[in-house]
Amino acid sequence: MKTNQIIFHPANRNQFSQIEFEDAFYHSQLQFSLRHLIFTGDISTENIMEALQKALQICYLAGINSKHHFKQIYVFDAKTGTLNVDWYMSKKGFNLMVMQIPLLNEKLSSWLWKLADS
Repeated sequence: MKTNQIIFHPANRNQFSQIEFEDAFYHSQLQFSLRHLIFTGDISTENIMEALQKALQICYLAGINSKHHFKQIYVFDAKTGTLNVDWYMSKKGFNLMVMQIPLLNEKLSSWLWKLADS
């Protein structure tokens, strides 16, 4: 007669899959990128990068893991043959970054109003 055995698995054995699952979850939350800032009009790359650095600094000072809200990616442009840096962001990360953009215009003001409402 066949008997069933109970097998004990130590917690550290499944640690890798738990980390993978957590990473996949946070990656699924990264819905925005710098390309979504087109709505703001004529904001310079320097202002965008400054806003991104401020948002990352806010995460650091607030004790938030910025890797959960910001992920640097590299995009190859086949037309020009160049490699460009972009960032994936969660909704909170993107909203935080938009709040740090120093220039105000009509489109940005409209976006900030929508942020205040959500």
